[in-house]
Amino acid sequence: MSKSKILEPRRRAAGEQFEPRRPNDPRWSAQHGDLRSDLGPIFPLVNLSYPEGLAAVQCQEDGSGVASYPSGKKAVCVSSHHQSRRFSALAYARSVFSVKTAVSETSPHFCSASPEDPKRDRGRTRLLGAMDEWGIGLFETPPDGTGCRGSYEVTSTHVIVITSGPNGSKTRMSRAALAGDTTSLDPLSLRLCPELVVTYNPASGTTSLDFNSGGVSYTFYVGEVWKLSSRGNGLPTATNPLEINGTINLSSQASLDTSCVIMTESASLLDKTLKNSTSCLSTTATSLHETSAPAAKLKKSASEGTMRLPLEAFKQFAEGRIDFTHDHLLKQNLANKVHPKLGRLPINKALKEGFLWPQPHPGKPYSEPVVLNPPASLQYIQCHEVESRAGSLEGGQLMVVLVVASWARKSQYSSSSHAQVMAEGAWSELKAAGDNVLFFLTDLAEAGAIHSAGKHTNPLVTNYGVREAPWLLMFARGELVFSENPTGPRNGGIGFASRLRYMAFSKPRVLVLEPAPSASSMQSAAATAVAESTKAINNFQLQLQTQEVLKRAHFDFDLAVTTVDAMRMALTVQPAYGILLCSSEVGPTAFSELASRLRERNPKSLGFICHDIKCLGPLDDSMQMLLKSDSNPLASGVLFRPITKSSFERVLVGNPDTRINYPTCGMVKEDLLQIIRKKLGAL
Repeated sequence: MSKSKILEPRRRAAGEQFEPRRPNDPRWSAQHGDLRSDLGPIFPLVNLSYPEGLAAVQCQEDGSGVASYPSGKKAVCVSSHHQSRRFSALAYARSVFSVKTAVSETSPHFCSASPEDPKRDRGRTRLLGAMDEWGIGLFETPPDGTGCRGSYEVTSTHVIVITSGPNGSKTRMSRAALAGDTTSLDPLSLRLCPELVVTYNPASGTTSLDFNSGGVSYTFYVGEVWKLSSRGNGLPTATNPLEINGTINLSSQASLDTSCVIMTESASLLDKTLKNSTSCLSTTATSLHETSAPAAKLKKSASEGTMRLPLEAFKQFAEGRIDFTHDHLLKQNLANKVHPKLGRLPINKALKEGFLWPQPHPGKPYSEPVVLNPPASLQYIQCHEVESRAGSLEGGQLMVVLVVASWARKSQYSSSSHAQVMAEGAWSELKAAGDNVLFFLTDLAEAGAIHSAGKHTNPLVTNYGVREAPWLLMFARGELVFSENPTGPRNGGIGFASRLRYMAFSKPRVLVLEPAPSASSMQSAAATAVAESTKAINNFQLQLQTQEVLKRAHFDFDLAVTTVDAMRMALTVQPAYGILLCSSEVGPTAFSELASRLRERNPKSLGFICHDIKCLGPLDDSMQMLLKSDSNPLASGVLFRPITKSSFERVLVGNPDTRINYPTCGMVKEDLLQIIRKKLGAL
């Protein structure tokens, strides 16, 4: 039978030493015991205690500190921000009190009391108020029997003091007026609780917290305390390390001084006690060089009684030894002089091919240099030469003139630089294909402004209707056949071509049809739900759920609450919708008509039926026929409520039209070639 473990000492829990102490712990006042006055901190510390020995006030020289009640609970907490001597403070009452809520019992937000409220301590606190580092804040008294509370409030411009009780009053004074009034003798003060009194100091604009409990009194200052007249309350006194070190008194200082003296004396006698000699030499000789007697004998060793070697033998043994002071210098000397590296032996016989050494490497094999053909550049002509060049065209020949402007070549979007690069690429292909086309480049900015109607008019503007840069002109048989800024299948003009990297453009737009019920229909639905013991459908909640899913899936959408609105939006909104989410409550006729309108504008559009099987039961047969009508049904699937992001993305898997596809706008080289060859074929 095993021994009982009742009498064994309790094992400490893991991490117990790292847990914070509780207020009911007698050692809670200090982590490592009571503060010792003989140790002397670097900064003077105000340490006041109650007659019982408990900590009452602990405050540093810079003003930071705490005051505690005899029970150990905090009364005042003041913290320094180390910026222009500013402080912030918190004040607490001795015991907790209830704060009545401002919400009336008739309000829908009023919460009645529950049995768990005493456990949670809702509405109960000890906090009387707080102030920031600028001395701006609010302190309130605990509520009296009638529920009224007094307050002391300091703003950036005024000081407001409200006293509670039947004779309560309100005093509101300007801080500027208080600073200039030196004759007033009544300070603005308020007793927060029996232990705390808060007072405003008009001369410095600070607030003082007077703590008085159990015979201990102390005053804390909050705000810009550097404005106080007393230096001790504002700036710390000047100290130096030597003075601070001198004020520290240790109980073991005498022992340390004695040890220091003994070590110093012992170190001074080391040079007299140490001798540079061996144990086997005579006591009269301290080294080999000091011994002059040739017949001097070695001292007899205790371990070797028969040792009788003369001193000359040791001198002979030491001959040829290299003198050194450090090991690494000796190693370096031996490696360079005594044991040099072996020289490389010459190779006298011929080696096989591929192993000839030290013949240099032949290098890379010879190859023809890369020839780069520069792109075909457009020929530059003056503005007044365009008319003469157009008049000299042959039959079946087309002349294309790209009009650019030097002031429009630096823009990133509608730039002449992009139009010139695209035109040079098109001219290269036209030239390689042998088309009868002439391509020129002219500058619009060399002959006047575009909209000038005065003296300096531009011939391109007056003769050919150029309105902006870049612009494209085409001439055939001496006549103008094309004059505009062409636009390809992607809008943007000849001077712009870029991807629209917007998530709203990369995915198809969604049309959501969630009808909002009328008041009569809601009442009838609620009555039916009560009779059939089911849950009534909340259409407004369904709208919010659908919109939330589309937002999380990064789809742009429009919400329609009636069939008429949905039909109008399907016919007019640009770009056309690509996905339709329609509630099953609208019926098959409205869904078929709406899906057909979307297919007319966007043949790749998808339609989905949103159905709540728990509240409405199985899907109607007429709605199911929309899924099986033909090879390309109007309804692509059914989304059962509640709709989630994963269920919505699951029905879109396998459809490439619903993936991210960033559209492009503007013109590219192929669009310009198509326009030129179309005009060339019409000649």
